[in-house]
Amino acid sequence: MPRYTSFAREAAATLLRMAKTTKDPQVASGLIQRAADLKDRTGELPPVDIEIAPAEPKKPLTKN
Repeated sequence: MPRYTSFAREAAATLLRMAKTTKDPQVASGLIQRAADLKDRTGELPPVDIEIAPAEPKKPLTKN
């Protein structure tokens, strides 16, 4: 494992631990975003392909 990848992994884990301990949601969000940025820079994992389920067709309104 390259040295940068190891450092980035440790830094991201630290940021996530810090995000868990804070009570401020904006601070937690920022820490999580920084951890995600580090993960993206390492290129360690391929991006996850999320399939969006098609919306169910709307049923026509019927008058009785």
